[in-house]
Amino acid sequence: MDNNEVSKQLYEYFEFSGITFSSPLHSLELLEWLKDFDMDPDIPLIVSYPKSGDVDYQLLTTHLNYQMVPSSAKNRKTKIIYVARNPKDVIVSFYHYHNCHQYLKTPKDFSEFLEQFVEGNVIYGSWFDHIRDWYSHKDELDMLFVTYEDMQKDIRSVIEKVASFLNKKLDGETLESIVDHCTFAYMKTNPATNYRAALQHINHDIGNFFRKGTVGDWKNHFLVAQNEWFDSIYQKMMAEFPLKLVYDFSSVSNEQ
Repeated sequence: MDNNEVSKQLYEYFEFSGITFSSPLHSLELLEWLKDFDMDPDIPLIVSYPKSGDVDYQLLTTHLNYQMVPSSAKNRKTKIIYVARNPKDVIVSFYHYHNCHQYLKTPKDFSEFLEQFVEGNVIYGSWFDHIRDWYSHKDELDMLFVTYEDMQKDIRSVIEKVASFLNKKLDGETLESIVDHCTFAYMKTNPATNYRAALQHINHDIGNFFRKGTVGDWKNHFLVAQNEWFDSIYQKMMAEFPLKLVYDFSSVSNEQ
């Protein structure tokens, strides 16, 4: 047993509505309670699959799939922002997160985790189901889709788009302040956003909540055969999915 395994605390995986969760991070009682949770329609909800560039903007955030979100959020009164990220970078980030998280199983290696991810045998279930289900209901909801890659490429434009969606007017000074506070470098080093103190179940000697924040880091992990295999799976699973995700843009600085 390696040192990482020794450092792991007691946890237990369980299923709810066919999706895997980890105790004590989650509980059956809380997940049941969420079904009837009465959401404040004036508070926007940020939705994402784990490790997709989501952070706590002092708004409600969730990784839950569409079926498990409170029905009170599905009445077109709640504004929903879905943050999507290309799945290859999600896989890499999620893999490293499992290695340093006290309540998540440590993968044997990247190859094993890749297979588990594709099969949906990870917490919060299938990435494919998550993004497809939310997107398929977008016309029934008051929803805006943004991507992690767009935020890395032009955070200012994404902030302006989100502000317009929320019916908020931003003056130039406020906009610039938000842009500065939303850069990856700022959030990684700011104690208020990097979760270093709050997330005590992360072994910071091994990893952090914020790791690289780059677009295209998957190239440093996927073997050629793994990449071809994943592409074939993606084509089968997402053939009719209209949202095109960006997997690399080397000309953009990702250390923002």
